[in-house]
Amino acid sequence: MLNFLTRQTLPPPQPQASTPLASLRGVRSNPLVLALLLPLLGLQASSVQAMDNQPLGLEGSAWSVHGDETFIDQGHGHFNSARPDGPNSLSSHAENSYSSVTGVAIGYQASPGTEVWARIETLRGIPLSNAGGLAALTNNDMQRIMENRFVSYLALGYLSKTWNLQGPSTDQIPPDNHQFAQSVSPRRFNLIVGKVDVLGLFDDNAYAHKADDQFLNWCFMTHCAYDFAADARGYTWGVSTELDWDDWSGRFGWFAMPILPNQLEIDGSIGQHFGVNGELEHRWSSGDLKFLIYQGRMRLANFASYGNQSGVFIQQAPKTDAKRGGAGLNLQQELVPGVGLFARAFWDGGSSETMAFTEADRSFSTGLSLEGTLWGRPRDGVGVGLIRNEINTARQSFLQNGNYDLFIGDGYLNYAPEAVLETYYRYALAEGVHVTLDWQGIQNPAYNQLRGPVNIVGVRFHAEF
Repeated sequence: MLNFLTRQTLPPPQPQASTPLASLRGVRSNPLVLALLLPLLGLQASSVQAMDNQPLGLEGSAWSVHGDETFIDQGHGHFNSARPDGPNSLSSHAENSYSSVTGVAIGYQASPGTEVWARIETLRGIPLSNAGGLAALTNNDMQRIMENRFVSYLALGYLSKTWNLQGPSTDQIPPDNHQFAQSVSPRRFNLIVGKVDVLGLFDDNAYAHKADDQFLNWCFMTHCAYDFAADARGYTWGVSTELDWDDWSGRFGWFAMPILPNQLEIDGSIGQHFGVNGELEHRWSSGDLKFLIYQGRMRLANFASYGNQSGVFIQQAPKTDAKRGGAGLNLQQELVPGVGLFARAFWDGGSSETMAFTEADRSFSTGLSLEGTLWGRPRDGVGVGLIRNEINTARQSFLQNGNYDLFIGDGYLNYAPEAVLETYYRYALAEGVHVTLDWQGIQNPAYNQLRGPVNIVGVRFHAEF
């Protein structure tokens, strides 16, 4: 999956370049970002020389090629709304949505512990209500910028280097879509530099994360109030480190922000505008607990500046240098073999607009995941989860006065927390191929008690090759 996530209200969106290098506008002239890319470019050059003696795409060789295709179709019927839909409302009339994402990942292992990975994605889709009207968006493959035509781009391109620090290499890391099989020490250090997916580095959870075989809602792939650094597709440039020490891990990352909130163009001034992340993890035999903290710095509008105004669209408001940050906990626990519990809670401070994810200032999610081994179908799975999102008083007042956030805003607001109940069944057709049936029940869409409830049903097809 490795996908993500602009809808403009006013003015309409401008066409975006779809070439892989389009996201480097504003980065190419920045010495720090270019310096981060030099090891990657140098290693790629050395890999070209190695191609004379290395067969491409063979198991056991220095190369790895993987592909995947995910198609999601969702829809909802008419639901109650006390007033007509606003510019950023989830449509109260029946509508349908689809997304299609094809990805190809290519990896090169220069030496044990040294890897280069690149991923190209081709995307097409039509979002529900132009990707607005909800904080808890219902399709985790749906990006903020979607078009009903195929668009290809570079999603990932990074260098990963691991150093064993102490002890024998007793930990076995299995091969994955972006990982070669490795034998590593329980005490090791990892460095990643390049274009990355922050959710591939932070806030992992075995039962609810950014995956194509679990929940569909955005707020199950991470904390909904975690406003991590990303462009409108969910990727960014930067550097990340991880120190593993037996049952403990510490992670730190420094990443580039978009020039404007939830837009494609990345800000090259990574020393002035950036997202910094820190995470501490403790593991035990049946689970783990993570503490995550972050701060983002970029040019943002402040809701508190518009307390007595109405009809304001936040994306048109003047931006000034601002900070937005928060912290949260992430728990996963196996209850019995085949049954796992997960829970997340996050708090975000300040009164500035959202930087790069979605409109939530406090979030909580929890649920259960059941493996098909319990009923004799080991590749099947069932999940059920609950989401609760809240916004701070400054954002509430802004919306109550008839103003519009980037993706939510009905023109009126009777505030209540947004809540989602989701359940899915994943049915395996073959190894690496499955179909998922999904239902999401939403209360108070976009925090408005005067609208809803909404029932959204969906189906997902996923295949790996």
